[in-house]
Amino acid sequence: MSTMMMMVMMMMMMMIMLMMLVLDVRDVNASVAATNRTCKHATNMWGDPNPNIFYVCNAADQTPLQLQCPQGRGFFNGHGHLGCLPYDQWPACRLTTEQASAQLVAGCDGQNNNTNNSSRNGKQQKTIQQPWASVDPNQFYMCPGVNATPLLLSCAPGKGFVQTAQTVGCADWPQWRRQMQCEAFF
Repeated sequence: MSTMMMMVMMMMMMMIMLMMLVLDVRDVNASVAATNRTCKHATNMWGDPNPNIFYVCNAADQTPLQLQCPQGRGFFNGHGHLGCLPYDQWPACRLTTEQASAQLVAGCDGQNNNTNNSSRNGKQQKTIQQPWASVDPNQFYMCPGVNATPLLLSCAPGKGFVQTAQTVGCADWPQWRRQMQCEAFF
């Protein structure tokens, strides 16, 4: 890791620690209590299966402090990254921006892979079968009808949108990590 990257990471850590002291942040219920009851790293950040959450170690009592990434960002640890990255800059675990854009451009016109052309009385009918992923795993698109504008919807808290051959829909974050082959990046 370059010296500049190390300096940036250390400055980020110091800013987070200062912010925690000013805000008097306390440990809240961790979504993975078994792995987050004790600090994983005394001087570094670590993630949670829920990419919206990350932890730092409270220097005073060595307990983890749960923090949230800003909206539109998720905690990523790997491929030279550590911290809350914009989802469209994640180097793994997501659709590419090009894939998401192509699906959105295809939209609800009945011409994309989310449709089923069926024949009823000899006439072709276009029906929308399933929602599709956005770049942000907290959200997904769904068509209210053929030729309509896609709706951007959010999964319930504690869930992320999965679109794989096995699963389509909002799944809990550990399932999302497994399905998206993202278990190594938090």
